[in-house]
Formats: sequence, structure tokens, C-alpha cells
Amino acid sequence: MAPSVSGSYVEGGNRVSQANLNAFSERLLRDRPSSEVSGTSSPLRPANTPSEHRSVDLNHNGHPGSGTPSDVMNPPVQEPSTGRRFHPDASIVLVGIRASGKRSLGLIAATALGRRFITEDHYFQTVNGLSRHDYLKVHGSEQFHRQDVETSRRMLEDNRHRCLIECGLGSLTSSLQGYLRHYCQTNPVIFVLRDMDHIKTLLSLDDRSAKLLENGNYTHRKCSNFEYYNLEDESTDTQSDTDITDRTSPNYSFKLKNAQADFSWFVRFISGSTSSPSNTISPFSMDVPVERRTYTHALLVRLSDFVAGRIDFSALESTGDVLEIFVDEWLATTPNVLSKMVAVARRALKLPILLSVSNANSLASHDETYLAILSQALRLGVEYVSVALDLDEHKLAKLIATKGNTKIVGTHIEDSPNDEGWKDSKWDLLYKRALSSRVDVVRFLSAPVSRRANQTLTWFLEELEDLHEAHPVISAFNLGPLGRTSQMMNPVLTSVTHSSLPQCQATGEDHLQPLLSSRDIIAALFDSYVFDSLDFYIVGANVSGSLSPPMHNAAYALLGLRHRYSTLNIKSWADVEALANKDTLGGLSIVQPYKVKIVPEIGALTAHARAIGAVNTVVPIRANLAGAVPPLQIQAQERNRAGRIVGWFGENTDYIGIMTCVNRSLSPRNAVQPRSTALVVGAGGMARAAVYAMLQLGCKNIFVYNRTIAHTRAIVAHFNDWARSQSSGQGPMFAQDPVRVIDSLADPWPSSFSLPTIVVSCVTHELLDGNPGADFELPASWIQSQTGGVVVEMAYMTNETPLIKQMKEYRKMTSTPWVLVDGIETLIEQAVTQFETMTGRKAPKRCMADAVNNSLRENVSYMIDGEEFFS
Repeated sequence: MAPSVSGSYVEGGNRVSQANLNAFSERLLRDRPSSEVSGTSSPLRPANTPSEHRSVDLNHNGHPGSGTPSDVMNPPVQEPSTGRRFHPDASIVLVGIRASGKRSLGLIAATALGRRFITEDHYFQTVNGLSRHDYLKVHGSEQFHRQDVETSRRMLEDNRHRCLIECGLGSLTSSLQGYLRHYCQTNPVIFVLRDMDHIKTLLSLDDRSAKLLENGNYTHRKCSNFEYYNLEDESTDTQSDTDITDRTSPNYSFKLKNAQADFSWFVRFISGSTSSPSNTISPFSMDVPVERRTYTHALLVRLSDFVAGRIDFSALESTGDVLEIFVDEWLATTPNVLSKMVAVARRALKLPILLSVSNANSLASHDETYLAILSQALRLGVEYVSVALDLDEHKLAKLIATKGNTKIVGTHIEDSPNDEGWKDSKWDLLYKRALSSRVDVVRFLSAPVSRRANQTLTWFLEELEDLHEAHPVISAFNLGPLGRTSQMMNPVLTSVTHSSLPQCQATGEDHLQPLLSSRDIIAALFDSYVFDSLDFYIVGANVSGSLSPPMHNAAYALLGLRHRYSTLNIKSWADVEALANKDTLGGLSIVQPYKVKIVPEIGALTAHARAIGAVNTVVPIRANLAGAVPPLQIQAQERNRAGRIVGWFGENTDYIGIMTCVNRSLSPRNAVQPRSTALVVGAGGMARAAVYAMLQLGCKNIFVYNRTIAHTRAIVAHFNDWARSQSSGQGPMFAQDPVRVIDSLADPWPSSFSLPTIVVSCVTHELLDGNPGADFELPASWIQSQTGGVVVEMAYMTNETPLIKQMKEYRKMTSTPWVLVDGIETLIEQAVTQFETMTGRKAPKRCMADAVNNSLRENVSYMIDGEEFFS
């Protein structure tokens, strides 16, 4: 919504004056208790206390510091009774004050989940025959108020499944809020929060009106079970004149690409809808849960540092596998601040979030503030929440019952150990309690009195390994300088820091401050021969000038991996087999002409590589010292280690590069729908990856064009056979064959299909109609989509291929928002996944992109997939 010059605003196409807003809002608020209107009993806000002056400082146990008066304690949010796990088709409801962005987010979420989007305005007019504005004029505010609430209740009741519902002004009334609290038992209800200063500017509100509107935030928090901070999207900012004139930037196409990515992930997480079935996830993928990978690190950042502006998230890329947000203070307004911090961190780092509060080794069971913080974390849908194992068992059980898809990390931090260290029987009792409580991960930390505690920790962990019963993953390490050895060797969720973060002054009470960075620990693993220096290669017919070595070697250097990545020209697969004689071979990037040829040589393929029929990433399979070959899950945990090679594991990351670039470049209105159409040009290995990427995006109408019809029909038949083999629990995934042949550029676009909004040109290595592939242009009649779309050009012959030139001229002439993506972008994206597959470490994408761009500036020619191109 944009502010109007007259001080009014528009919703649902109806203009309402500011005076009417004030009057109607007051009317809605009158039937609520006065405490709700004034904010004196707002969630986590003490009575009659200015929020900016009353706070609760949490000591090292996460409880009120000594001398903190009890009257400043914040009462907990009255959480709706719900388990936060719902029927997979349960409708999702959005509530929030005006201009919080519910409508835009609702459209994004409906598209992401493939659901109907219902707005309160449209539903009201459908049911009552008048718009809300006209109904108010005809029937007056009393009748409108009653009818608005009744219509909203009917809207929610009649659409409990497979919908995304935007709830408007009615959610401010006590009667509908009570209904929403009941609705939370069966459906997700998301409270959308947004920066109030931005809303005030957006709606041109005066201070009184803004305060009145803001009161709705407190009540919406009480009638919802999830919360989402609608972070301002920098893609809405006007870029440089160069970007606007050139229109190469995705900013030209749409202004919500970051919000689209963030909220799509959020609704998928809370609804339990994942992008791919668990049985298709490779054990070498970063999609494997963090606690199931080895040597994972939790980067600890403090809430107080975020409040003070001391955290530069842009400097924290790939400095941990999880971001651990430590809540070290709690103010009356902290729920809003914590919501914003989670939103900022997710957008900047794309990491799972672990929220922790304290050591939690004392009277947490009597601390309602502690429970309120954990409840807020669950509302935010963070992936992990650390919960004290000495919490009252009934409260712990209730918390676990309401966790939804968040994983509970049962935690104990011992800051007063005795000489027995980890041989103290209390650790065994705590572990048994963790088992009985059914937490997802166990995390034990102790401040040692001597280095001997590192030895007793090893004994303790070996004792646990002897248990034959199934048990959760355990993370256990010693804190402080004496515990650094155990921190290095701990395989799961070790707390780490980074040089850009503010360092707390060490005190007798501050045992949680990490001393080592992830890079420090990785270096120590190489120094202690836990990790080995390995050799990686890009292999093909002619790869001497490849851009891949700069990317991978820069990433190794940044993360502290002592590996080497080089080029190697090969003439046959026998040359690759010769490399297997070296125990230090770490992995291979495969380029043409071997991507398809080597598939029969690969003993283990991911489901994706098998479906595509091409491989571009190979990881050795090794035997152990006894000669046995561990399963792939163990092989994945043994990456970064040398050993005898006995086979190969193959993956295809080309499709991920294409899919990622397409997905982030599609505007919300061009997001893949049942009628969406894609065009893939070419029929080689990269075209196969492109078709598969379209299928993974959910596109059900894909056309393939190539000069050689026989090749086109072969690729179409291959993927239609694959599509027919796929099914969900309810039947076939595709109602009809999704991939089709388009015979000639002279043909009109098939009239029964929408014009393409996704075009991927993969003709770098082929001739098209007797001309080099890079000379390819689209027929003018094929690019007439009124909403534009995205074109991915995989050719690198020049900076501006004829296709890119054609699309730029077309955009300039028609102002149609087509986004143009060059092959360098897809190269980087596939390399990121390739790096992670080979090393098991989070790839520093910004570092790798900088390395590519620096190489392009320094060299006029470079190699891609064995072919020389010029910049």
C-alpha cells in the first residue's frame, strides 16, 4: 500500500478516510477490556511501566539478576492451547494491523503452498453483496460491526483446509479473537508484525492514530500461535540509474523477492511442507539435519549486541552451521525485537536458528519469564530451542508438546563442577531425564576445573555409546580455555564465535562466551590429523582455463580447509580411474563431454542425478582400514579424510544452479502455477538439468526445442517416463505428460498453453539450424507474456548474446518485466552446492562470487565446460 496525499489509504480498492479509521478503530476497541487498549497488560510488558525504562537483565542462568524487583517481571503470553502440528492441509490464517503486509504475504504463501488465497474484503462482498465500504454507508457502523465479525467467523469456519486466509479489521474485536484462539487448536494463525515507524509513514498517521493502531499488535499476539516479522525488503528500494536503465537487475521485475523467499520458507516450515521428500535427500547434502552431520558449529550472537547495533550479519557468512541467538536480557518490547532479529538473521545468513536463554541450572521451573521467552521462540518457528533439563517436568512436557516442527535441545550447563567431572552420577541422571522427556538433541556443557575434565568427558561419551537403546544425538563439551580440546573434538553444535563479533569481558559468571571460531576449530582438526589435505579437480576435454579453481580455492582459504583444487584434462574415464590410486583425492567436477558418458561408471547416484541421467559432481567412496565399505551415511561423515578409494558417488548440481536462479528471479505474480509454462532450448546434458529443474519447481507444462528433433523427442520421452513413475500418497504427481516437443521456431506458440514465463537457453555446445547456439533468438510471438518472466542464458560466447540483446531491446520497447540471468550466476550456484557436497561445509557464496568476478576482470578469456570464451 502506498500513502495517499490526502491522508487516507486504500484497502481492497476502497478508500477510507483517516477520520473514519479513527472512529471505527475506537469502536472496535471499546468492547475490549481497558487493559488491552492501554497496553498496560500487553504481553511481557509490566503494568504502568514505560517500556524503554523497565527491563529484566538475565544473569548467566537466564533468571532475573540479583536485586531485580519482582514488579518488573514480564507476565507470559497467554498461549493458545495447541500442539503446533496440524493436518497437512490445514488452512493458514494471517492476522495483523493495517499495512502489516498480510495481503502480499498471503499471496506469496498461497503460491508457495499451492493453495487458494482468500481475502476478507473479497469474501465479505461475496457473502453480503456489498463491499465493506458500501455496507458501512448503507447499514451504519453498528450493523456493519456485527456483520463483519459474523462474516469473518464464517470465512474461517467454511475454509479450514487448503486455503491461505487474510483476516482484517475483525480480528481486533474480542469476540473474533476468542474464536481465533480456539481456531489455533487446529490451524496455524500467524501474527504478522512490521516496523511501526514504517507503517506510520505508509499510512500517513498522526501519533494518536499510530498508537491506537499499534495496540492491535498486543492483542493479535494473544490470538495467534505463530509470529512473523515482515522485514522491510531492500529490493523495494530504488537502485542506481544504471540498473533502472539497463533493467538487468531483478529489481526491475519485482520488489518482493526477499520477502517471497523468507515467507515461503516460513510457511513451509510451520506447515511441515518440505521442498523434497526425505527419501530423496542425499546423505552428502546440506539438507541433512545439522545434528546428523559432523563437526557442526553454532555461532553464538547475543540479543543485547543486536539491540545495540553491534552485529554485522554480512560479515558472518559461513562462520557456523547454526546461528545461536542467546537471549541475555528481556525488556517489555523484547518480543518484537527478538522477532526482528530472527528475521534479519534468516535473510542475511540462510542458517537454521537455535535459540538459547541461559545456563538453566537453578530454579528455572519457577521462572515465568524463562518460559515466556521459550514460548516466543516457538512462535517464531526457529529450528531449534534450547530448554533446561532441570525445568519442572510438567512444564517441560507441555513445552515439548507445543513445539510444532521446532526441535528441542535438552540442555544442562554446569558452572560449579566438582573433582569428579563427567564421572559425577548427575550426568547420567540428566541423560536419563533427557531420554524420558523425548528431546530431539541433548546438549551438556561444563566449566572444568582442570584439563582432566576433557579425559573424563571422553569416558562419559564412550559409556553412552555402549547403550544399545536408541537415543538422541548428544553434544557435550567443556567451556573456557581448559575446554578447548573438547570443543575441537565435539562433533555436534559446538559453540563458536567470530572476530567481527563483540567479545564479552570474561567474568566468574560468564562461562558461555565461546573462545574459538569455526575456522580455528577446522585448522585444529587439520593440525591434529583428524582432517587430511585433499586434492580436488575439474576434469574434462579442455579445462585449463576454468573458473572453478578460483572459486573453490578461495572458499577453502576462507574456511580454513587445507585442500587444493586444480584442473585436469582427461581423454577417457581411465584417466579418472588412475586418480583413484591417490588416497588423497577428494572429489571431481565433471564437465563435457563426460557428464552423461560416466553415468554407467558411478556406483551410487542421487535420485536427482539418476532422473537427469547426467553427473557433474563425483565424490570418492572409501574402504576403512579393515577393508569394509561403510554405508553412504558414514561416508558423508568421513569427508575431508583420505583413504583407499573403492567406488564413486555421483550428484548433479547443474539443476540446482538453474532452479535457484529461476526461483529467485520470478516475481510473485509469475510464481509457478498450474498453467505456468517453461521453454528449454537444447537437448544436451545442461538441457536435461534444465528440464529437471523446471519439474522440481512444480512446472507442469514444459516445452523443449532443439534443431535435431530426434534428440528433442528422446529427452521429452525420458522425462515423461520419469514423471509417470512419480506419485504422491494420493496418486500420480502429474495428471498428464508434463514435457512436450516444439518442432520449429516458425510454429506459433500452442494456443492451449500459456505463453512461457520461464526460458532457459542451453545451446552453448550445439548447433541450432546450422548456426552456433549462441546466435539463437526467440520468435517474437513467443515472448509476449504480459507479466514478463525470466530468461536464463547459459551461453558465454560474449557478454551479450543475441538472445540477451533481443530481450533487452524488447524490454526497453515494451517495458515488460523480463529478468535476465547469465550463465555466470548459475555457475556460481551450482558450484556452491558442489562445494558443500564435496566438503560437508557451508559454502561462502559471496566469497566464491567475488573470486569469479575477480578472475573475469583479470582475464579476457576463460573456460566453461571445456570451451574457451571471452569476456
